[in-house]
Amino acid sequence: MDHLTADQIETLRSRLLGERATLLGHLPDVADGVATSPPDVGDIQDAAATEAALLTRHTLAEHDRTRLAEVEAALQRLRDGTYGTCEVSDEPIPAARLLAEPTARMTVDAQEQLERERAQGDHDEADLRRAY
Repeated sequence: MDHLTADQIETLRSRLLGERATLLGHLPDVADGVATSPPDVGDIQDAAATEAALLTRHTLAEHDRTRLAEVEAALQRLRDGTYGTCEVSDEPIPAARLLAEPTARMTVDAQEQLERERAQGDHDEADLRRAY
């Protein structure tokens, strides 16, 4: 984190905490909507519309849970001093990238390499780390 200024770190921490609060505020509402059983519907079209709405709520809740895990992981990296360091190459992640995506775990180059590897076959981050 040496490449980030104290102001940049505080800005990023604030953004992460704000996103965390927003996500935590959404999850109970969305989860409640998913957990309730669908009302008795009159016909097949109503049933289909109800099912589609429940699926949408479930998908949004899953997205929010995944994003919350990413935010929590970034906050943990801030606490343990590894935030802003590429998990693949150990190079500093530029401040501009972190400001654009505060949960970034890799440099753009490492992320692009990982995506190329995945497109070519069944590769994961461990394979990419070995390549560096």
